[in-house]
This record gives sequence, C-alpha cells and structure tokens, in this order.
Amino acid sequence: MNPIAHATLGLHLANVGFYQRYGRRASVILAAASLFPDIDSVTFFISREAYSQYHRVFTHSISGWVLCGAILALFTARHDLKRWFFTDWGLWSLGMMSHTASDVITRWAIPVFYPFLETRWSFALVSWGDAFLTGTWLGLAVAAEVFSKYRQAISTAALLIGLAYLAYRVVVPAPGSSWLSTLWFGFWMGR
Repeated sequence: MNPIAHATLGLHLANVGFYQRYGRRASVILAAASLFPDIDSVTFFISREAYSQYHRVFTHSISGWVLCGAILALFTARHDLKRWFFTDWGLWSLGMMSHTASDVITRWAIPVFYPFLETRWSFALVSWGDAFLTGTWLGLAVAAEVFSKYRQAISTAALLIGLAYLAYRVVVPAPGSSWLSTLWFGFWMGR
C-alpha cells in the first residue's frame, strides 16, 4: 500500500484502544511504525535492481518487526526504559505488522517469515494505490481527529470497512493497477 494508507492504518489501530491507554505516544509510535518498514526504499538510490531485490524483505518480515521494534523502542523509551520499553516495543512491532499486512494484500509478494522461510506471500486483492482504502482511511482518520469524542468508534468503523472491502475484493477482484500505482511505478521504476 501507499504511505497514506500505512500511516492512517497506524492511527486507526492507535484509536481503537491504545490512544485511550497511552495517549498521543501510541498514535505517534503506531503511525511512525506503520511507515517504518519502507525505510528499505533507500536501496532505490543504489539501483533499481537493488530496490527490486531488497525492498519488502527484512523490514517487512517477522524478524524485522522484532529486531527493529526493539531498537526503535530503545530510542522512544530511553527516558524511562523500565516503564516504557516493552509497551513501545509492542507498539513498534504492531505498527510494522500492520504495514506488512497492508502490503501483503497487494500484488508485490513479501517473504513474511524471512530469513526462516523465503516463501513470498501476496493475496493480490488491491493495487498499491487503491483509492477506496486510501480515501476511506484518510477521511475517517481526519474525522476521528475532528470528532475526537467518537475517535474509537470512527476508527473501529474504518477498520471494519477496510475488512469488508477486502472481503468484497476476494469475491470481485480489482480490475488491475490503479491510476496512482501506474503513475508512481511508471515514474520511479520505468514500468
């Protein structure tokens, strides 16, 4: 999925309970964590081949969630490790898992269990730039912020709408790449 979908998914996850318990800390960590796995996009500056080979590998896998989550938790919990380390580690890991979950529904397969298993997974339900998911999650994230009294209900609805849409896509497959996917990958990857 695209960065907007990733970040808003992280915010919705925060709003269904973590925000209520940990405050803005949960929102910031889950939004950042849901974007973090794409840090491996720096491989594009090496070459397109490096990007194609290494993007969506380690940072998108279970080993990446655990190791990167722990390292990032050391930074965010540094002022009070005893109190925050395990909470932050869980939030970072959950956010990175949500990133992988929203990428595995696209057409680009991911080795989720890397380095233990090299098998790549893809459900190919939606394109990278799926307008319905991106627009719905973004609109409802804004609504959750504006109508903060209903934050939890709005974000719960956003997640349920997303799941219902994916169930719909199982029955009625997406026709192909979205215009956003075509534009993005055509520009950067020469496809």
